[in-house]
Amino acid sequence: VYMTASLGTEPPSPSGEGLDKPTWTYTTPARKLSVVGVRASQPRSGLAKAHGCFMILAWVLCASIGTLIARYYKLQWPGRLLGREAFWFQLHRILMGFTCCLTLLSFILIFIDLRGYSGLDSFPELLHPILGIIVTILTFMNPLIALCRCDPSHENRPCFNWIHWLVGTIAYVLAVLNLFLGLRLERAGDLSSINYHIWLLIFFVLFQFIVEIILEIHTLYHWKRNKKLWQAYRLELEEYNAAKTNPVSLQPRSRPLEPLPRGRCLRVFLMSLHGVVAAAVACILCIVASGF
Repeated sequence: VYMTASLGTEPPSPSGEGLDKPTWTYTTPARKLSVVGVRASQPRSGLAKAHGCFMILAWVLCASIGTLIARYYKLQWPGRLLGREAFWFQLHRILMGFTCCLTLLSFILIFIDLRGYSGLDSFPELLHPILGIIVTILTFMNPLIALCRCDPSHENRPCFNWIHWLVGTIAYVLAVLNLFLGLRLERAGDLSSINYHIWLLIFFVLFQFIVEIILEIHTLYHWKRNKKLWQAYRLELEEYNAAKTNPVSLQPRSRPLEPLPRGRCLRVFLMSLHGVVAAAVACILCIVASGF
């Protein structure tokens, strides 16, 4: 709570004496010290700062890029492998692996710093530790679900895809909401205004949404053309395999290459732009969370 004082001379009393008496004015609504006074005056520890930075890096940087790659970039690098796996899949796995590790480390650090569960007891601050526990559980559920994935041609593969997508999406949405709550905890308790770092996070959420909308429209626009390209590729691949097993065929044939998808340039541009923006926003928010 901030107060201003103005000094002025009071009118003379009946005895003829005047007193210089300050006039106090409150500039914000009064709040109980039991809610904000003690906690606001205590400096944040290094573990609490690391907790915030790790969560920002996990969800603003790693998870945002990893989810985009898994949804829109599966055909972006045809025939390219990384460690005997598709290139897009390995990128997705690495980024989400970093997300899991950073989330777990952040979860452990804040429990060590608080020596147990959080003592926040006012709304909406009390939601922050609750959502954090839920996000951590969902974050480690999804890799376990991924270990149980079936073959792409299996009849239950659509069920796996939907479950994997749903758990990951819920975890991401709750994590971003919790980032808003966590950044508000850095304030002295005045929840009636919004600081610049909150607006920055709002900008990133809107930016992520716009990028996904553009990629969704772009994918639908080129879907028929890419489908025809892949149908032709599968037909050539079947002919190639048949020629290899046919002893009568003497003419050598090279294995057909996977087709390059239409609209690659725009996807590369959007991924590059998203990566730069995500990295910049994550760095700024980490600086804010560190207290510099």
